[in-house]
Formats: sequence, structure tokens, C-alpha cells
Amino acid sequence: MKAVLAIAGLDSSGGAGLAQDVATISGMGLHPKVAATAVTAQSIAAVHVVTPLPPELVQQQIRAAFEDLVPSAVKIGMLGTQEIAAVAAKTLRQVGAQNIVVDPVLAATSGTLLLEEDAEEGLFSLFRLATLITPNVPEAEKLLGHEIASRNGMVAAAAELQRRFGCAVLLKGGHLGLADDCLAEEDGVSWISVPPVAGGSAHGTGCMLSSAIAAGLAADRGTEDAVRQAKLVLACGLQSKTVLPEGAYLGLPRI
Repeated sequence: MKAVLAIAGLDSSGGAGLAQDVATISGMGLHPKVAATAVTAQSIAAVHVVTPLPPELVQQQIRAAFEDLVPSAVKIGMLGTQEIAAVAAKTLRQVGAQNIVVDPVLAATSGTLLLEEDAEEGLFSLFRLATLITPNVPEAEKLLGHEIASRNGMVAAAAELQRRFGCAVLLKGGHLGLADDCLAEEDGVSWISVPPVAGGSAHGTGCMLSSAIAAGLAADRGTEDAVRQAKLVLACGLQSKTVLPEGAYLGLPRI
């Protein structure tokens, strides 16, 4: 069995972060390994407390993950601080990690910051190691410093990020009301589409998608193929979610 390492925060609501990563990776038939970057206290609707873990502990978790059943891919989500981002990049480089997918989690859906404002240098170091990064439109706007308001704007932004960091970029269109995502690779830009799913909550969907992509890469799928499979996993997961009284959605992906 192949393994995927998820580096992310612990979401106490169970809807996102490491809980969602483990559910997605194991649901796709791979072994999940984890390196926690932070512990949070949150409901499905709001983040109340975020406590980053010591960078040395994050480093030790990553190194331990590569001692046996070496991960065939790595998914990176919430990092929290510049120090954690930097130590993650350094350690992944040292262990020779492959198939790295970075979901640049800058803030929670509720708006709570999940990455320090001055942590860009460490985040960019991870981008330069990555096979793929998966920003949504607000994250890409922050990374690039300008607004993205259309499909053409998404194409230009994804291509600009790809040139800047030398990795493939999946720019997610959900914040523009699109079920389509824009994939920029060195040889060009394409659109990845699946039929839209009615309802559903944004909470945890980015975690599910990036973990599913990492699982696909670990299973030796090409980048575009892994992204297409992951979007089907996400659609399937949204369809199977249960509506809670608060209007939130929970569920496991099944393919």
C-alpha cells in the first residue's frame, strides 16, 4: 500500500484539516500519515482558537513519516507561521519528498487568519518544491496583489503563478460561482470541469480536493488526470454529505 503525508492543522469540528485529509486519503485506498502544524478549537461555523505547534515538533513528525512506508506524495494545508512553513520546506527538501501538493490556506471560510501575514517567504519556498498548488480566487488575489473577476482573469492569474513559481497551478473557480477550475502547466492552460453539485458547504472542500489530488499523484496518475479524479471525488463527497441544522455539511468521499 502507498502512503500520503498530510501536513495541516487539526480541525476540532472534524470537517476540514487533518480529519478531512485522513478521510479522503484512506477513502481512496491509500495509507494516510499526518504531521500536525496546529491545534484549533472550532465549530463548523467559526474558528475560536488557533495554537501553532513548535516548529521542531513539526519537523520531527515529517522526518518520522519518512522512516518507513515512505510517502509517495505530500499534501500541505494550514501552516500557521513563517517558522513552520520554513521548517516544512527545509525538511521536505532533506527527505527528498515527491509529488507535493500545496493548498495555500491563508484564512478560514469564516475569515479567521490561518497563516501569519509575514509568512510568505516560507510559503513561497514550499511552492518552489511543489508539483501543484491549489489556490482559490481570494488566495490568488492576495498572492498576486490584484483582483481576479472573470474566466479570462483566472487564466492570466494561473499562468502568472505558474511562471513565478515553476509548478503547476490549479486555480479554483468556486468563489466566482464556477464549477470549473483552471489548470496552468508549463505547456499551457486548460479547464477542468465536472457537473455542479447543488448545496454543500465550503468548509473542508479545499482539504478534500488537495488530498485527493495528492492521492492520485501517489497512485502514479499524471497531474491533469489526478485533478480530474479529485474533482469527481469532491463532487461525490458533496452529494453524500448530510445537511445539519446549522446548514453545514459533513461526509466522507467515496469513489
